[in-house]
Amino acid sequence: MLDYLRANARSSLTYFLFGIIIVVFIVSFGPGSCGGRSGQMPSSAARGEEVARVNGESIDAAEWEQQYGALFRAYQQQGGEAFTRELADRMGLRRIAADQLVERVLLRQEAARQGIVVGDDDLSRAVKENPAFQSGGHFDYEYYQRAVTNAYGSTSRFEERLREDLAVQKMVTLLRQTTKVSDDEVKEAWLADADKVNVEFVRFPLAAVKAEANVTPAEAEAFAKANPDQVKAKYEASKARWDKPKRVRARHILAKVDEGATPAQQSAAQKKAEDALARVKKGEDFAKVAKELSDDRGSADRGGDVGEFGPGAMAKPFEDAAFAAKKGEIVGPVRTNFGFHVIEVTDVHEAQSIPLEQVKNEVAREILQEQRATAIAKKKAEDALAQAKAGKPLANAEETGFFGASSPLVPRIGLAADLQKAALAGNAGQVLGVFDTASGPIVARVKSRERPDPAQFEQRKAEMAERIRARREAQVEEAFVKALREKAKVTVNEKIAGPAGGVLGG
Repeated sequence: MLDYLRANARSSLTYFLFGIIIVVFIVSFGPGSCGGRSGQMPSSAARGEEVARVNGESIDAAEWEQQYGALFRAYQQQGGEAFTRELADRMGLRRIAADQLVERVLLRQEAARQGIVVGDDDLSRAVKENPAFQSGGHFDYEYYQRAVTNAYGSTSRFEERLREDLAVQKMVTLLRQTTKVSDDEVKEAWLADADKVNVEFVRFPLAAVKAEANVTPAEAEAFAKANPDQVKAKYEASKARWDKPKRVRARHILAKVDEGATPAQQSAAQKKAEDALARVKKGEDFAKVAKELSDDRGSADRGGDVGEFGPGAMAKPFEDAAFAAKKGEIVGPVRTNFGFHVIEVTDVHEAQSIPLEQVKNEVAREILQEQRATAIAKKKAEDALAQAKAGKPLANAEETGFFGASSPLVPRIGLAADLQKAALAGNAGQVLGVFDTASGPIVARVKSRERPDPAQFEQRKAEMAERIRARREAQVEEAFVKALREKAKVTVNEKIAGPAGGVLGG
């Protein structure tokens, strides 16, 4: 699953259009408040720190934070709350955001080398036709000016960025025109797409049988002594569970001001924060002052509370100040890219690291329990399979709905290559067998089949040709960018972006 997510996140269609569509994220989620949960964005380190360098051109932390935040929110909109910071780290989203920026610079540099330019008319059209800047179906200049100034500091800076991205888009459009799709390829793809199967299946989740997989303390201790390497490997694989970083809970009062604001605006915001600090230090209730003064309206209604957070969750200066403070201490004003903050730390949980020696029996117990639960679930699945082969219906069965070979995912099950292959080779009513999944074994049977009808090919031919062309274009674009990167001099700051391939792999 992680590999599938990574592949889609790295799609060339994502990175070269990202600069153009990022304005949508600016308008919807742009810099505005700490409580607006920049909190899902990892802090990059000191302001102005370099994330990458491409042929001598620097990419700074602020641009990377914006890219990461937009990517994270896009995935969270699709996956909901199930898409967490931990999953983002496992799929290497930090590095993907950095790589997208690197590749954008490579494409822009190549567009400049090829002499591709964007005229004022093209730029004006792109701005005015962007739905993000329209009101009632018409371009709203005042809203446009306010939105991009808030996000980029000025309209000229945004338009410079947009002009670069449009030049890249022009170059990529020319590249796309080199792709060709034959009639034979279209026919082959249609046959694969029209060959579909609907599978009914019964789950035997490991979680449901763990209660039956009892492990005594004596058994766990004996297993730990007999299998120290296995216990150590399990411990290391779940190290984050035993290493708990420091976490604090805080509330804040924000005097909002953009980094590109005038000195007078900066001074006014700083004075507002200093006045708030003076009031709470004289004894006024922090929550009351936050509700009255804070420009972070998302947290102001909660008395300024931004919740509990650990390393990498907040802007670096905010995090540093909060982590350095004691419980009950009030600090500030602290300058971040959002403005000036007055911070009160309301709770502190110090970092903990539990050594293997203290938990080896617990780890051993979990290994044994997982092994026994797997055996119990597998036995239940095999019993159900025997009954299904004897002609009995599958009890409590679910259905996947129709799927084919065009996606590696089986609906409602996930990645299950063996099941997918067996199902597409089967006929309606055929019992397929027992298949392992991440949550436990399943028993599957072909519920119904749809096979290609040659009479429908002409109706779908144009649609299939377009789909194949889009896929081929993406492959050409990916190869083009790969060639650019191989010739370029690129360095990436792994302290911020993480290593290539993700933080935890998998």
